[in-house]
Amino acid sequence: MAATTLAGMRTKNTLIMAFAAVLLAVAVYFLEIRGAEERAEVERIASRLLSFESESVTGLNIKTADTSISLQRIDSTWHITEPLDLEANESAVDNIVNRLQTTDYDRLVDETPDDLGRFGLADPEVEVTIELDDDSSHSLALGDGTPVGSNLFVRHGEGEAVYTTAADLKDAVNKSLFDLRNRSIMTFNEQEVARLELTTVNLDASMQRQPALSDGIARWKLDEPIEARADADAIGAYLSQLRNDEALAYPSESIKNEDLSIYGLDTPRLTVRIWTNDDSTISLEVGNESEEPAGYYARRIGSESVFVVPPALFDEAPDSITALRNRTVAEFARDRVNGMEVEIDEKAVRLTKDGIDWKIVSPRFLEGDTSTVSSLLTATLAMKAADFASGTASATRFGFSSPYARVVFNLEPLPSQDMSTDQPAETITMLIGNETQIEPTESDSTAEGDQIEEPKPTAGRYITLENEPTVYVVASDDFSDITVDLFALRSKTLVSFARSDVSRIEISSGTRTYTLTKDEENNWNLSGPIAGTNLTKVVDDMLWGLNYLRMEGIAAEPEGNDTADLALFGLDNPVMSLRAFTGEEAVANVSIGSEVPSEELEGLPAFAPKAQTYGAVQGTPGVFRLDAKLRDALQAIFEELS
Repeated sequence: MAATTLAGMRTKNTLIMAFAAVLLAVAVYFLEIRGAEERAEVERIASRLLSFESESVTGLNIKTADTSISLQRIDSTWHITEPLDLEANESAVDNIVNRLQTTDYDRLVDETPDDLGRFGLADPEVEVTIELDDDSSHSLALGDGTPVGSNLFVRHGEGEAVYTTAADLKDAVNKSLFDLRNRSIMTFNEQEVARLELTTVNLDASMQRQPALSDGIARWKLDEPIEARADADAIGAYLSQLRNDEALAYPSESIKNEDLSIYGLDTPRLTVRIWTNDDSTISLEVGNESEEPAGYYARRIGSESVFVVPPALFDEAPDSITALRNRTVAEFARDRVNGMEVEIDEKAVRLTKDGIDWKIVSPRFLEGDTSTVSSLLTATLAMKAADFASGTASATRFGFSSPYARVVFNLEPLPSQDMSTDQPAETITMLIGNETQIEPTESDSTAEGDQIEEPKPTAGRYITLENEPTVYVVASDDFSDITVDLFALRSKTLVSFARSDVSRIEISSGTRTYTLTKDEENNWNLSGPIAGTNLTKVVDDMLWGLNYLRMEGIAAEPEGNDTADLALFGLDNPVMSLRAFTGEEAVANVSIGSEVPSEELEGLPAFAPKAQTYGAVQGTPGVFRLDAKLRDALQAIFEELS
């Protein structure tokens, strides 16, 4: 009983000591750490030149010897009220207010100076006044720099004391009307632009944004001078330029109609009209060149100000209908494609998507080559016209009535904008017609030494989309990954398995047959007809070549109940054969015949193996050309055994 009481007292004492330690830690935090932080904050606020909160500022005045600029904050937006009524540069004004609110003084120089002139404060270079929402105000006069150090003499407008503060305060607040005004050339929300018109000496174009679909692709359509798909990227880039560029100078704030000719604005070289979704209009006219600063004179319709815009605003503006046309032949989201058909010379291959894989469903059922299909889609979406042909797609000279190739993309339906129903499924049919020559441009010229090599025409074809009038001229190299045949689209993999699961291999050559087995330490050993010989390295090398074995070509692929004449390929009595097992299941059964004659390999791509053999795989009808590396790997095993 006494022992139990003693143990309880010890536990109670331990809890009391732990609680006391916690109280001590809390006290140290509040009295020392947090207290020190709060004292530092109080001292920092006390050293401020002006005491106010940025959000409470409703007015600002900057007065210098030359000018006085007044600003008012109305509904959270800054406006210049004097010397002109202008929109203000929000960021520039906020920077001044924030700098005044956070500026500390360095030291108190003189509480009651008898001569403000020696500090440059009798007639200060800059005076800044802020008005607050409680109708109070604060002023700050900025004088000369201190003789020593990078400081500045200042005083409160309502007091006599002179302080020093950081000298860069003067540059931070001494801003001109140009600095403080909103210099945006055009103000609009790009996503709310519904229509755009561009007029130049060579162009009078009108285009409309098309209704947004849920595939994330921006679409614009030309209305004038032709009806065609417009280049959404080019339009978006120019709208961004119009919205983001700023005026470089303001040569006139009150232009009269009779003076427009001074700046070339009576007959502008460029007129931009923007309609937004609420039918409001913003218009810009660009006139003559300005030498200083370099650019062009411009004005917004309805404004009396003339300003200078950067040179690129005119120089890089689309100046032809071709520059506004969409050169991308086909636009769709690739993840919508659930089926396709590729027809070349009236031989069609149809594919359907199965999860992330592709299956060939016609002319026979085969596994598709996902990599080739992916390259086809990539090439289709990246394909751009080198030029546009005159005339419509119905013209016989383009060859679309009996095209060289026809590619069909079946697209999954998109959800409607309210997500309640799906839009109809969509089919895009691309027709590749007759051959043509693409004439080079000046930019295609190349220099070699002192000689300029004139570019030569390149091969191309006419391409159109079914039910569209536009005819595109596309370089042949740009659609080589699209016009592919059955062999390119089918999976070339003949054998695939998990190498780590293979436990037994049987190899034969002539009358010799060997069995190899893998032990618990993953070593390969000869087990038949007699045991012995560790063959781990050569067997591992062979398995690397066997797994994902790919055909390099098809030597014979009989249809229906027909069979290939194996003797033609040395497969009636194979040079070598191999069977690999996982447990009792054969995961690979490959026979290797004679070597492919060199003349059959002529004209193959440079990356094709230079040595190939005929081969057959159980379960896959046909005779295929195989890389000779598998034969060589098997030969290495036989050499080890001999």
